[in-house]
Amino acid sequence: LSLTTEQKLTRDAVENHALDVKSALHSLKLTGMAPTFPDALWKKILLDEAVDFDEINAFFFSTKLELDPTPVGTVATTLREAMGRRTDKKTVGSAVIWFRCFDRYSEAVETVFPWRRNELRTYRQHIDDLFSAKVESSQSRVIAYDIAARKVIASNHSILFNQVNDAHLVRLRMAFLERDGVKYDEFEGAGVGESSGGKSGKPKPAKKREACNNWNEGRCSRAPCPRRHVCNICGGQHVASACKSKSG
Repeated sequence: LSLTTEQKLTRDAVENHALDVKSALHSLKLTGMAPTFPDALWKKILLDEAVDFDEINAFFFSTKLELDPTPVGTVATTLREAMGRRTDKKTVGSAVIWFRCFDRYSEAVETVFPWRRNELRTYRQHIDDLFSAKVESSQSRVIAYDIAARKVIASNHSILFNQVNDAHLVRLRMAFLERDGVKYDEFEGAGVGESSGGKSGKPKPAKKREACNNWNEGRCSRAPCPRRHVCNICGGQHVASACKSKSG
């Protein structure tokens, strides 16, 4: 597949940054145009890698500080030295927090790759539409989908943020957001989380919903039902009366 003009611009910029990412970050800061953002995450932005929103949330919205041990009288050359290090991990667990983090992320990306503004705006609207279409208890599923989607986009530079109907992203939406999706039951309630220390990248699954006893008895009339329509004995796709695992 041929790359678009924007994709070629991003590819060329990333290749240039990769030659010396520390120098690239230093040059960016010297412009005076770079917004406040953690250095470790700036490097990911420069290399067009996936960014952990939990780290953005912790950096900007934490209430705990670990003061930097820089001796009095020395020059504080970074924001971390001037303000201290935010130390408590803050999981992105709601739509409100997600938008806060995405906007900080988008501002950083647009600083480095200004031609990606419309691309990011389209993706933001895409996630907003998903949040709007789901009940509050399903926000964690949308956040989990976003984590997976951004990782796919970062690892496959032929996919842009505004290509929300790309086959890869469609499959992820089916897996995370559709009731019969393979990932649907893994995320219930707030507190999905992106990774452990930014390394594993595996969302934290919540407890699965309980099986619906009324459905097992053939009398569930709730739509949608907050409980799982599976066997309450073995969890299979059948009612309890048809379960081969029954005792006796």
